[in-house]
Amino acid sequence: MKKHDIIEIEAEKLHETERAILISDGKTKAWISKDHIQNNEDGTFSMPEWIALDKGLI
Repeated sequence: MKKHDIIEIEAEKLHETERAILISDGKTKAWISKDHIQNNEDGTFSMPEWIALDKGLI
């Protein structure tokens, strides 16, 4: 795994602030900085794999 590997996570956006998005994959809720997440507008979010691991999403 490289630090820049990007993965997609199926999740729901629960809340959004100026700096971050709160997502839930049905089991885990996590705040992710907007610098590190992209809403794909199809029920998935793209983010670096290391963040998903760190937040317990994978």
